[in-house]
Amino acid sequence: MTTGDASTPRVIVQGAVEGAKHVSLSNICHGRTFDCAFAPRERWESVRGAHFDEILVTCGEDGAGRVFGVRADDNDGIVTLERMGAARGHTEEVVRVSCARASGRFATGSADGTCALWSLEATGEVKAETRFEGHPGEVYGIAWLGEGTGADGLATCSETEVFRWDVERGTLVEKAGEREAMDSVSESAATPERWRPGYLFSMAHGGGMLACGCSDGVVRIYSDGKSSRFGALVVELPVHPNAIVGSTCFVGDGVGLISVGLDGTVVITDTRMWRTVRRVTSDSQLTSACEVGSGSEWFAMVGRSGIVRTLSAFGDSNPKCTLEAKDPVPLYCVASNERGTMLACAGAGVPSKTLALASAFATKRPDPSRLDLFY
Repeated sequence: MTTGDASTPRVIVQGAVEGAKHVSLSNICHGRTFDCAFAPRERWESVRGAHFDEILVTCGEDGAGRVFGVRADDNDGIVTLERMGAARGHTEEVVRVSCARASGRFATGSADGTCALWSLEATGEVKAETRFEGHPGEVYGIAWLGEGTGADGLATCSETEVFRWDVERGTLVEKAGEREAMDSVSESAATPERWRPGYLFSMAHGGGMLACGCSDGVVRIYSDGKSSRFGALVVELPVHPNAIVGSTCFVGDGVGLISVGLDGTVVITDTRMWRTVRRVTSDSQLTSACEVGSGSEWFAMVGRSGIVRTLSAFGDSNPKCTLEAKDPVPLYCVASNERGTMLACAGAGVPSKTLALASAFATKRPDPSRLDLFY
């Protein structure tokens, strides 16, 4: 791989100058893939007796999470994806996945109203550990607390509430969700009634804060409990009028907050002043964004077009890199490894000519989705 300077993730340099390489793995999920995440490198370097450069976890419509090993050959620059274990046990689709730092665990959030905790064994098998129950609805957000290790617990969000769980005991520590109505925030007539109070669709953790994107176009910022009471409302940012905020992420060690509206807008907020510094508009619906490389100011965004675009949060407004698979499909998730050398994405099912899965899904025959990796 090509190396850039310390301030610029290598995938950006490679994509802009030389053209990033691409590898994909078909049929990873029976239906849509909703989320993906790279596991922190230091804990996952060796499983199944073989070295992996990265570990990647996905989740999707068929109610399962899946683990993949990423292996890079330094001699020829070829990257391969290898299927590993699967996390099964949810009764409905799994919409969120998040990996803990240095513990070998990952958590999944499901439409069945539960968050499940899993560990990856040295054999490559996935072991079920704890299930967090009691959410009022779908679990659309997960964040590991204690610098991402889970030492201070696990945060989740469901409907209008945020929850903090004791990871080791599997018990609820505290929850919050009471807030005053904001008369200044308008609600779209197209928003379903059950989502109008401010339904929480995402959760990002950074700088002692939890940033949740909501159905009413507001990004609500809560305390993570480190410097003030967990769930205390810090600020409400009505930055996406009349659009559901489907994704949030922090960049630049928490200095920048990226929020993605389903109307195709991306807003960059400076968290030191809670001021909007940039607004990026796409010609197609956007669904997800992620920080590219740990601590960088770069972020990647994806959506219905199937194209991955990376930008600097505080720099030039023009895209620094555009990545596209040979047969693009609408994308629902994007993730970067810690070094910023790889971007993974997945989404809608890839149309198939076969009638597979008919017996498993009765009348529903979802097309299997594909995992794409750019490096």
